[in-house]
Amino acid sequence: MKPLPTFAFGAIASLIFCATANAAGDAMARDYIAAPAGVDLGVLYYVHKQSNTYVDDGDKNKADFSTDLLVARYVHFMEVGGMIIDPQIILPMGNLNVNIPGAVDDRRNSMGDVILLSSFWFVNDPLSKTYIAFTPYVTAPTGSYNANRPGTSLGANRWSYTAEFGMSQGFGENTWVDLIAAVDFYGKNDDYFGKEQKKDDLFTFQAIYSYNLTSTLWVSAKYAYVAGGKTEVDGISQNDRTTGQTVVFGLARQLDAQNNVQVEYIHDVKVDNAFENRGARVRFVHAF
Repeated sequence: MKPLPTFAFGAIASLIFCATANAAGDAMARDYIAAPAGVDLGVLYYVHKQSNTYVDDGDKNKADFSTDLLVARYVHFMEVGGMIIDPQIILPMGNLNVNIPGAVDDRRNSMGDVILLSSFWFVNDPLSKTYIAFTPYVTAPTGSYNANRPGTSLGANRWSYTAEFGMSQGFGENTWVDLIAAVDFYGKNDDYFGKEQKKDDLFTFQAIYSYNLTSTLWVSAKYAYVAGGKTEVDGISQNDRTTGQTVVFGLARQLDAQNNVQVEYIHDVKVDNAFENRGARVRFVHAF
């Protein structure tokens, strides 16, 4: 095993948070089914992830990582020009715990960056159970950030932008398939250990299958792939392009007309230049 560079660690820790831990880009089953205009959603997530392995250019290193996040989300469905859209705001908060022997030993509780987004459904056909939308995101650098501890700061100290396309398609009475593809674009972090950090675009793809066991209970399975996000510090490449493959298994229950709860188990099956995570997520949705 080779020692992990501190700069590379900081870049990857923030990448893992942005790519997989926040609620915005990490889809759950049937997320792209549009609600009628006038519906509001209050959403609360709890996410736990942990790892004892960091994979660096194919080499596995002992490195402890855990995170517990609470994410609040508000969604409002409305109609504009005959199109359903859903302006949203997301606010993450929580803690990151990291212990890399000889490099980092840090634990922090902090607020994450505010995320603003909206989906625009250009196909919204309940009869054929077909929903296709474009979702742009803007992440503002409002969260807690420490330039000397970027790896455990939930704030990223940069603007970022996401372009995402998603669809939900129903088949028969019980089956749904979701396909989501996205690219993240990153602004500069002008105070990364006192230096300037740039990050390449990050590409993600998610495919989700879900099946109704009853009219109010369904199960799901997801495959997710992520690649990109290589960083430079003061013009020097960190050779830290990340790739990752993750499987997720879920169970959802419609409690009544207004309330839904989903539980997922998350497991990374293959990663490089990233922590090899496993964890769980719980989401509660209240419609009003």
